Amino acid sequence: MNILLTGGLGYIGSHVAVVLTEAGHQVTILDNLCNCKIEVLDRLEKILGKAPAFTKGDIRDQALLESILKQEKIEAVIHFAGLKAVGESVKEPLMYYENNVGGTISLLQAMKNC
Repeated sequence: MNILLTGGLGYIGSHVAVVLTEAGHQVTILDNLCNCKIEVLDRLEKILGKAPAFTKGDIRDQALLESILKQEKIEAVIHFAGLKAVGESVKEPLMYYENNVGGTISLLQAMKNC
């Protein structure tokens, strides 16, 4: 199965990428790198023997999402691209709302369109 992991280079997403790949699935990762490092992709390649497909991008970019969904023939999406720091969310509530709610809406709309 072709699976898109949003936020797939984060701690949970990268572990899920390993499990899914080892189970025989084709994993595509979308991450804007705001809470992780690109070096995680190198670590995934060492663990798996190949790097998963990766696009640096944001879940609020609906056109990008639709492009990935179509190009990679995505059959399932696992969404981990959420901001989660409580202190920061209190200081920057609009940023969190825009990313977590707006980004999820963009992702759902792209999935619907594809």
